[in-house]
Parts: sequence; structure tokens; C-alpha cells
Amino acid sequence: MFFLLLGTMMLPADTLIITNYQTVSRLGLLDTYLGMGIVSFVGASQMFMLRQHFLSSPTPIREAAQIDGCGDVRFIASILTPMSLPLLLTLFLQSFVTQWNAYLWPLLVTNTNAMRTVQVGITMLTTIEGTNYEVVLAGAAVAMVPAALLFLFLRRSITRTMNGGALIG
Repeated sequence: MFFLLLGTMMLPADTLIITNYQTVSRLGLLDTYLGMGIVSFVGASQMFMLRQHFLSSPTPIREAAQIDGCGDVRFIASILTPMSLPLLLTLFLQSFVTQWNAYLWPLLVTNTNAMRTVQVGITMLTTIEGTNYEVVLAGAAVAMVPAALLFLFLRRSITRTMNGGALIG
């Protein structure tokens, strides 16, 4: 199963658009924020990173938790998840920036202008008569602000909990 997941990482994202669209449509997630973001948040690269991180968790911590009577679910919830917080925040930040800068997928999944992303809105500033480059560049500059602010906000949380997750008890 893991190698099948790795195999999907070798496919270009554009080849999965039709199947992703059909899945999102069947789930009734068209024209929703979840429908736009679900393909970015549960991708093969995120699953690969989480698996590798969970496999590299220290076995003495797992053994100590078992001695203390900690079951699998409690180990994941109370020990492994706090240890994985930097990775989870990094994956969230990566997925957010990827989805924030996406153009084709949000254009396909949304039907109303209120649900369109900033990138789609910037391309709508171009008209048949010409392009007002000042407005387009201002829109591109404003589009960078949320991702930069999110990174600045999460930067301390990512670095602060890098080694401290195992000490939470």
C-alpha cells in the first residue's frame, strides 16, 4: 500500500485533476473551501512525511509509554502528536501556501466569484483591451501577505517545539 502511495507521487498533478474532480463532486464539495483544499492537505507527500516521522520516533519513549500502561491510541494522541507538532505545522504551512498559489484547481472546483481564490481574481483583472500591470502587480503583492504572515506567526512554534516534544509529560 505504501509503494502504491509512493507511485502516485511520481504522477504529475495535472494527470489527477479529472479523478480528483470526480471525487470532490461525488462528495458534494464543489464550491466549498474544503473541496478546494482537500487535495492539498491529504496528498501523497504529506502522508510520506508523516509516515517517515512516525517510524523515526524513539523506541525508548514508546517502550516507556507501554510500561506506564499507555495504549496505542493514547500514545499517538498524548505523546506522538505533541512530538510531531513541528512537522504538522510545517505541512500545514506548505499545504496552505501551495493551495493559496493554486490557479487551475480552484478555478475548476468553484462556480461563484465569491469562492474564487486570489490567483483567479488577479487573472480576472486582465481584460480584452489590455492589462493594467500596476493593478496586477499590486494584487500579486497583496496576495503574498497572508502566506508571509502565517509563516512569521508559525516560525517560533515550529522551532520552539523541534526538540521539546519528547519532554512534554
